[in-house]
Amino acid sequence: MKFKNVLGKITITTALLAMMACSGSASNKEAKAGQQAVDADGVVVEVTDEKAAAEALPFSSDDVREHVVLDFGNRTVRTDADEAISMPHLMKNKQKCFIVMSKKDYYLYVYEAQGKDTVMLARYDCCFALKKGNKQKKGDMRTPHCTMKNPFSISQMADASKWCHDFGDGRGSIKSYGDYFLRLVTPGHSGIGIHGSTNNAESVPGRASEGCIRLRDQDIRDLRQTYAFVGMKVVIKAEDVDDLPFEIHAYQKQNLSRKRHFDGKKTLTNEQIQNATPEQGRSKGDKLRTDTTKTTAAPAGKDKNMTLEELSAQNKK
Repeated sequence: MKFKNVLGKITITTALLAMMACSGSASNKEAKAGQQAVDADGVVVEVTDEKAAAEALPFSSDDVREHVVLDFGNRTVRTDADEAISMPHLMKNKQKCFIVMSKKDYYLYVYEAQGKDTVMLARYDCCFALKKGNKQKKGDMRTPHCTMKNPFSISQMADASKWCHDFGDGRGSIKSYGDYFLRLVTPGHSGIGIHGSTNNAESVPGRASEGCIRLRDQDIRDLRQTYAFVGMKVVIKAEDVDDLPFEIHAYQKQNLSRKRHFDGKKTLTNEQIQNATPEQGRSKGDKLRTDTTKTTAAPAGKDKNMTLEELSAQNKK
């Protein structure tokens, strides 16, 4: 009798432990799906493996690729444009919105943390600096990147509607920034921001800037007027970082599709960009200007390429 009682207790205990184990596994699985799984160096653990990324969200076909294009005599990289998405009706609290950019796939995403979930609110094509890799110094033609643990942030939202720039390509000093310049805090570097692509819309999506992030003019207006705010967190992922787990979850849950999701091993290297035979884009014989908007010219005695700080100061006069 005693043996039967002991056996019964063992059976019940075993069953309870099994239930707890099953419950624990499910909870861990759910938690894991919602985490930003990065290690101490900001490397995405779950999706850096090519096979894991492909299983989560399949790569785009080889027909969608990067092209090296000669634009006004300068090498640039262009790729297939995608449809912009903006869903402000899904937003619950603007102050909980944040930006994530993919330097591999040429997208800027706006997400909002809603309770234990993360919802995608917007997606825009974007253009980064010509060279791949993290920015090291001024003039190296690279866009800085960061991690979820140490994000950048928006420090200023300036009216850039009259700002102009001379790209040294024969077009002279032309309007170049769209209506807004969202200045970013990027430790170790200054003058980096998100802005429009006036007179350079063809460069979006792709690589052509000197370090900033370009959006189409209509997209920078939507980002600024609908989602952005001073203090907003901004994550720019390195070229070897794929979708984060919460991004995969958002795409799947919201049933979203996209044109570009590159296999990182098939994207162009800096060396390939430099040595490729370029396609012919715009040339110096093309019409230099299509707009008649008054732009801010560099004052006498200054270099033809004004800094963003000088442009901002001039606009306040």
